[in-house]
Amino acid sequence: MRTPHRLALTALVAVLALAGCSGGARTDDSTPATASPSSPSSSPPPASQPPSPPPPSATTETLTPTPTATPTASTTPTPPPDPVMPALHSRTYEQARAELARAGVSTARLKPGAQHKDVTVPRDHDGWYICDTSPRPGAPVTAATTVTVRLARDFSDCTTSFNGYLHQENDPAHTP
Repeated sequence: MRTPHRLALTALVAVLALAGCSGGARTDDSTPATASPSSPSSSPPPASQPPSPPPPSATTETLTPTPTATPTASTTPTPPPDPVMPALHSRTYEQARAELARAGVSTARLKPGAQHKDVTVPRDHDGWYICDTSPRPGAPVTAATTVTVRLARDFSDCTTSFNGYLHQENDPAHTP
């Protein structure tokens, strides 16, 4: 319960500081205006003495903006937006990892897969080409998003498909 008290105190100090920066407190018709800045009566009190409390009319006027200052002081900074999925088509897996890192996407969320059903992606697939990605380029990549890339050994294999198979003879629907 100490936080609301500190927040109120901080807001009050901020409002009083802003009132002091505006060239003096506002006065009504019954109070004479303050002297010019060059006169000795307007010099600030010595640092060893605490400042005198403001008159009641100034306190009422300076506390009025406090409700608008409090929400601003209590809000946390907005988090940065989610990174956006870059266009990785036609790049190698190694280039894609570097591009994702530059875009602010964790490469730990990168999952490789084969473009074709009859192809197995080897462990060393850094030179393989990206045929397709999920999510699509331009989509936001949240912290829970898994980035899936479909790979082919040659880039020309990205457009070759026989019902999802690279080689027509591996397609069960194929009849020679």
